[in-house]
Amino acid sequence: MDERVEEAISFMAARLNQPPSNSKLARVAKLSQSHFSFLFKTETKLSPAHYLMKLRMQKAAELLTQSQLSVKQVMNKVGFHDKSNFVRSFKKAYGRTPSAYRETGLGSDQSNCGS
Repeated sequence: MDERVEEAISFMAARLNQPPSNSKLARVAKLSQSHFSFLFKTETKLSPAHYLMKLRMQKAAELLTQSQLSVKQVMNKVGFHDKSNFVRSFKKAYGRTPSAYRETGLGSDQSNCGS
């Protein structure tokens, strides 16, 4: 993978609770916004925004199954401020609510995320 895209992904992953804008990611990659978006999608098959959402949902799933944090605490750690938006996004990614996901203990089931 292109090192500029890897740098942008690392930057995203380190800031899930304060997701960076595309313009900030382009600056991190030292590219214009349009070139960055094109290169990112070419390398990852996802737009930066979709990739960021994928990272946020994967981290949320990990925290739900590997910590005792409340759903609200998990939501805040991955950068959501509205619970209904978080629940809707999580359900779209994993097919169940965060609470149901935690109860079923499906920490390794990430087959639907990012699809």
